[in-house]
Amino acid sequence: MPESDKRAWEEGKPVRLEEIIFVSREESRIFDVRKVPLFDPDGRRIGLLVISHDITELKKTEELLRKSEKLSVVGQLAAGVAHEIRNPLTSIRGFIQFIQEGNYKREYFQTILSELDRIQSVVNEFLVLAKPQVINFTPRNLSPLLHQVVELLQTEAILNNVQITVELDETATMVNCEENQLKQVFINILKNAIEAMPNGGRITIQLQQLGDTLSVRIQDQGEGIGEERIQKLGEPFYTTKEKGTGLGLMISYKIIQAHQGNMKISSQRNKGTTVEITLPVCASFA
Repeated sequence: MPESDKRAWEEGKPVRLEEIIFVSREESRIFDVRKVPLFDPDGRRIGLLVISHDITELKKTEELLRKSEKLSVVGQLAAGVAHEIRNPLTSIRGFIQFIQEGNYKREYFQTILSELDRIQSVVNEFLVLAKPQVINFTPRNLSPLLHQVVELLQTEAILNNVQITVELDETATMVNCEENQLKQVFINILKNAIEAMPNGGRITIQLQQLGDTLSVRIQDQGEGIGEERIQKLGEPFYTTKEKGTGLGLMISYKIIQAHQGNMKISSQRNKGTTVEITLPVCASFA
């Protein structure tokens, strides 16, 4: 007795499953099978009603769709990598042009090296999506880190008629973090804010300590995001941008979670968006 028949009789109710039936040595077909046990009024077995439907072509179509989706994901990931590293490459190119024109400053080389480190960090972070890696956390002060991020994006902000205002509590204590990863998060959020204001505007960055947590609030005056879309932000490949991938926010959420923190996005149409990140301070400073 086939195992599915035995199961139907033992459970005393209909059983549904997929079965592969060989119609020849070279060919097999896939069937969606339902087996219904039939009993007389005294509970004795009468027979087994078998209803089957050939779903071979449907299964082949599903497999093709899965392969197509895999190719789409690879393309999306490639686009995401290009998106994330385009800005540091642009900065590097700009500083090299300054040097070629004779505008030599020792600080340029440090900035170029910093941007190359950021590219490496971005690539490593995409690898993290496939295979988690050990991250080295060290105590860091967020104030100078935020100043550095603002400096890196200042040129892009000016070109887009955006003013960045910084309100940082310089006495705020340290957080245990991986500096390059947090830098990546802040850069991503600031870039989103700049892109949300095609006609210019103001971005306000606030850092303050609230008990045993640090709060970083980044607020723009952009177009805002509808309430129905807020809940989906951070999902892979969900984006409000025409040519976006959604990977930047997904990675940002992942980084903040790895730092035992939280990231909350609130927004109103035509009034702007606020991103608040809270991180626990170092135990020795709490």
